[in-house]
Order: sequence, then structure tokens, then C-alpha cells
Amino acid sequence: MPGYENAFISYQTQDRAIAGALRDVLAPAGVTAFLAHEDIEVSAEWRSRILEELHRADVFVAVLSAAYLQSHWCVQESGIAAFKRHALVVPLSLDGTIPPAFLGGYQSARLDPANISAATIGPAFVSRNPRKGLYNLIKIVENSINYRNAEANFALLMPHLRSMQPSHAAALLEASAGNEQVSNAARCVREYIPVILRTFPTAASAEARRELVATCRRYGVEL
Repeated sequence: MPGYENAFISYQTQDRAIAGALRDVLAPAGVTAFLAHEDIEVSAEWRSRILEELHRADVFVAVLSAAYLQSHWCVQESGIAAFKRHALVVPLSLDGTIPPAFLGGYQSARLDPANISAATIGPAFVSRNPRKGLYNLIKIVENSINYRNAEANFALLMPHLRSMQPSHAAALLEASAGNEQVSNAARCVREYIPVILRTFPTAASAEARRELVATCRRYGVEL
């Protein structure tokens, strides 16, 4: 799916565990994240590698804190990211620190280190380019691991129905049919999936639609 693919997570060394948690949240969204302290070998030309990864990234996540502002490397990374026209820039603040310098044009969100989940980063995907970011939210739904997780992930998509195209709906319905944690989650099958089926009556394969319609009926929802 043509969503965002590569992220650069910029962080102060003391926050590497938080950066690692963000990387783990990005993975189910189909985004591969780069963490300098973990991904650069000791013998590598780290300055060149960092510039290379900054250039490659279409998502830049800054883990802001007072310590972040004291690192000239972090501030330089954020400055480079601010000038990437097609990148999604996501400033997340641990302590109320506001985005520095050229990153100041981006709205930051508060980051709770004890509660990092798809909801932490999910809304950011659709903040700049909804049509692209929706594919990442669909990927999150596709990778749901249990019923409650599926409901929470699907709920991230619902406020953006107006931005959905038939291709989004097709991908979402196929993902739902292919994951029983989604297609059998009560809120998904009673509230969310029926809306997608009704709004996009020809999206997805006939097989996927038949399967989802049958499941909806078992839950008392007629389409």
C-alpha cells in the first residue's frame, strides 16, 4: 500500500527506550524506523549515515525534551527535517518542550512514555496527507492482535471517512476479512465495518464482501 514507509526517530540518548517503543508502534503501520544509536555500527561513518537516513525518511519523529534542546545534533536533525517538503514531521514532547527553531512551525503533541500505542502516532499519519496516511492506519488495523486492539485501531480511521477513496475502502475491507480479530470484534462488525460496506458498495473482492456481510448478519446487522 502506498503509505508512509521510512521514519527517522530523533531523540536524546537518555530517551532511547522511548524511541524504541515508538519504533515498535510504527512497525504495524508498515513503517520501518531508524534509530541512530541502535542502527549505526561503531565503525560506520555515522554523520554520513544520519544524513542518508534523514534524506530517505518520509516520516520524522522528534522526541522532544529539555535534554533534546541541549543536543546540537538533535537540533540539527530537526532543522534538516523541517525543510523536507514531502516528509511528515511529528514532534512529540515528553515535558512540554516546544519544537525548536525551524521545527516551531509544527504543532507538537504530549507523549506519555507509559502509554505509547497506535493512538500515539496514528492521528499524525492523516494530519498532512490523509490519502497517503490512511493506508498506514489500514495497515494498523490489518495487524490487530486481539478484539479490543482491533476496535481501538479501527476507531482511528472512522473520523476520516470523507477522506477515504474506494482504494482505501477496498484495502480496509480486505484487511478486515483477512484478520478474524477484526472481523469478529463486536464494535468493528456492528458499527464500523457496516459503514464501510454501505458507503463503498463495490469496494473489495466479492469473496471478502460476502464474508463480512455474513459476519455482520450473525451479529444482527442487516446490509
